[in-house]
Amino acid sequence: MDHENMLLANMTQPQAEEALGRGTAVIVTGSIEQHGGHLPLGTDYFAALTIALRVGQRLEAPVLPLSPVGVAPYHLSWAGSLSLSPDTLASLMHDVCKGLATAGVERLIVVNWHEGNTPAIRVAADRVQADLPLRIVVAEAHVVTNAMFPDEMEFTHAGSMETAAVLVHDPSLVRLDQRTEGDLVERGTDGHALFRRRDVFPVMKDFREVAAAGWYGSPDSISEDRGREIIEAVADHIVSSVEDVWKSLSERFPDSDGPV
Repeated sequence: MDHENMLLANMTQPQAEEALGRGTAVIVTGSIEQHGGHLPLGTDYFAALTIALRVGQRLEAPVLPLSPVGVAPYHLSWAGSLSLSPDTLASLMHDVCKGLATAGVERLIVVNWHEGNTPAIRVAADRVQADLPLRIVVAEAHVVTNAMFPDEMEFTHAGSMETAAVLVHDPSLVRLDQRTEGDLVERGTDGHALFRRRDVFPVMKDFREVAAAGWYGSPDSISEDRGREIIEAVADHIVSSVEDVWKSLSERFPDSDGPV
């Protein structure tokens, strides 16, 4: 089955009823934010969707974009960037999960490609699991991609990793000839590291604290063909990891009444 056919919105009601009744669904979270002159505002959304569709295809699970807009207030200095409040994203996820659970979904995979969404996703997952018979696993697709291919997929902003994802989604949206001048990779990396600390860390207020130009990285270092190979491998890894998580939870809590 073509992975595009896994989109819940493309299904008829009888098709959706059958697909959701299998018990697993995938939702997508991204962001609408600036990525310089060479990548679209929807880069994070397109990246998450591209991977989620492949995950859904492998699991025969319907895929539902939760919102193309994410939690990104620190990008609002650039026109076109949009942001939800964390409460809005969490409430949206909770409300959508009510319908999914009613239709028979017991296992939900959240494919995310935006660091700013993560706290709201965690809050929403806590609320959903407390209120509904539904178990949630979160796949931070950008983290997986960088971890699997650290030498090629740099953890920058609008660099090779995000360029690869957009090339796979729609190569016409990558406009390297319109690239604006970015920050030095070393400066951007040091700035991001400050906010990615896990022990003592500040909360980002403006992305210019990371990169004054709004982006940094090496977007011209990856090809569409190589990007496709990487995205397929990332989808395989997420599916394998999710299945391992469900198996582990089932073994650890064999008498649990909740879904695993």
